[in-house]
Amino acid sequence: MNHVSSADIHVEINERPMSPFQIGVIGLCVMINMLDGFDVMVMPFAAASVSEEWQLSQVFLGLLLTSALVGMAIGSLVLAPFGDVWGRRKLMLLCLCIVTVGMLLSSQVDSSFQLMIFRFLTGLGIGGMLATLNTLVSEFSNNARRGLSISILQSAFPLGAIVGGVISVYLISEYGWRSLFLFGALASMIMIPLVYWKMPESLDFLLSKESDGVLLDVNRLRQKMGLSEIDSYEMVGQKERLGGLKVILNRPFWQSTYLIWLSFFCLMFAFYYVVSWTSKLLVDAGLTTAQGISANIYVMTGGIVGSVVLGLLTWRYDVTRLTAIYLLLCVVSMSVFGMASLGLVSLMICASVMGFFLVGAMIGLYTIAPSLYPATHRVTGMGWAIGVGRVGAIISPFFGGVLLNWGFQTSQIIVIFALPLLLAAIAIWRIKRARTLA
Repeated sequence: MNHVSSADIHVEINERPMSPFQIGVIGLCVMINMLDGFDVMVMPFAAASVSEEWQLSQVFLGLLLTSALVGMAIGSLVLAPFGDVWGRRKLMLLCLCIVTVGMLLSSQVDSSFQLMIFRFLTGLGIGGMLATLNTLVSEFSNNARRGLSISILQSAFPLGAIVGGVISVYLISEYGWRSLFLFGALASMIMIPLVYWKMPESLDFLLSKESDGVLLDVNRLRQKMGLSEIDSYEMVGQKERLGGLKVILNRPFWQSTYLIWLSFFCLMFAFYYVVSWTSKLLVDAGLTTAQGISANIYVMTGGIVGSVVLGLLTWRYDVTRLTAIYLLLCVVSMSVFGMASLGLVSLMICASVMGFFLVGAMIGLYTIAPSLYPATHRVTGMGWAIGVGRVGAIISPFFGGVLLNWGFQTSQIIVIFALPLLLAAIAIWRIKRARTLA
């Protein structure tokens, strides 16, 4: 093969079976996302112990729970676009370093204010990481397995939370809540050399560059993927390289951009209320700390099943329609969880069903978003979608604390947080997906 166009290369990757190398790259991304799941959920797991030690009010605890989410929003909006400039791999290494430092400093704090600052720093790294991971998995997957690959990637997030929940019960009882953050810091530190040596740059990103040595890098990566070498290639996205955010807010992307933003905002608004407050509220209602943490574990367990089921269904059904249906069922399951009078076993089962649809719907959004943009703006588009969603996640825990402070009942609050998912379902139903990732 001599000279090829970007379209030819995308057809190769999209239509042929995935190589062991591609599967390995996705596996490494899955490991990192699992670690991110633990790092995000460590604060909700430690919330009851932290609140007891420093006698925090509900409102301040809501701020503490929100601080990492603020960092994640800013990381998605500010750091993620650099993945289209520096490359996916370099941004991933930077974000891992930020997360490691943030978790390590969080384990050494003397006040709740210091903890809030370092949780923000940790969230900054995670926010930049999430958009990069999702984009990489999309770019290394073929058409037939892209939905399943992203489902597996995003399933790692709740899996990390589940493992974190199990570890948290032991570490808090034996060593106190600070040990959770130290454990996360050490795990992140181990990932840095692994990513440095094993994570390749995205082929889509390389094809959008024009500099000496890029062709050699392209052919090395193609060889690892089981593809033949090329003599030259046509650069992708020349007309769209400049403009950044302006590009995704104008034709032909603007309508899809606003719809995916609305969907991410509404879903994260509901999801982060559930994961941030469920454990604390159940403990306040009379359950033990272990039982409260177990409820979040059941939510995440159901989420893993829901995401994999959605990924398998995307082989035969349109992901936009599936996601809209999941969002509608989120409303039903959240309302039942909040309003029905349930025993402990029924409560845990309902938590699993709620997680099934919440996380499954989120997988749908993560699958849809990268397909809306060209390679030159894919991390930017993904990062801004996640960042706008994080605004909902930021508001959610704090607003939940305010509503509790105003005297609202838990059953009323969960319905308030579920209703925006109706808007998300309508937005996703209308969104128009690109046929390929070209």
